[in-house]
Amino acid sequence: MSFKNFRLRLIFLLTLSSATLLNAANYNDDLLNIYMKMAPRFIVMSSQKAKINVNIEICALYEPLDESVAKSLVDKIHNAYPNGLKNHPIKFILSDYSKPEACKNSQLAFMLEADDKRFEDALLFLRNNGVLAMSYDISFLEKGADVSLFVGRNIAAYINMESITNKKIVFNNLLLRVSKIYTKAKK
Repeated sequence: MSFKNFRLRLIFLLTLSSATLLNAANYNDDLLNIYMKMAPRFIVMSSQKAKINVNIEICALYEPLDESVAKSLVDKIHNAYPNGLKNHPIKFILSDYSKPEACKNSQLAFMLEADDKRFEDALLFLRNNGVLAMSYDISFLEKGADVSLFVGRNIAAYINMESITNKKIVFNNLLLRVSKIYTKAKK
């Protein structure tokens, strides 16, 4: 193999690997750990707990490039809650954004990044089925996600009151007192 061929192959491999990792690089592993610790608590501190039969069900919606990130969420939730929460095992469901119906019986859907159309379609499905929508990206509150987190010096939950009111989801007073209420920016 000539040096020129080797160089071309190396450039191709580096380009391919960086393109594959590009989406996964958008996620901070420490933040994902925080989200996975908080997600089940949003369920048990809301009217969603009435939907718990045996398992607390959390569904992760992801784009195909983020599949490895979504799969890592399963480990994170099991590491955070090896024995479940409040005597309920935690069941984690993974679904591509093209199949949001996999989340139908979940109490919460954790939404990774997606293009606008797929995100909005999934959000509409979750709204119609009364599933709490938690987004990794706080800017998705503007698009209609129900809750997200701001992580800075402190961790603050942001709750989109308009969207949870439309879904008839009620949070307990303690959670509301320690959270920030998200309101849409006026245009």
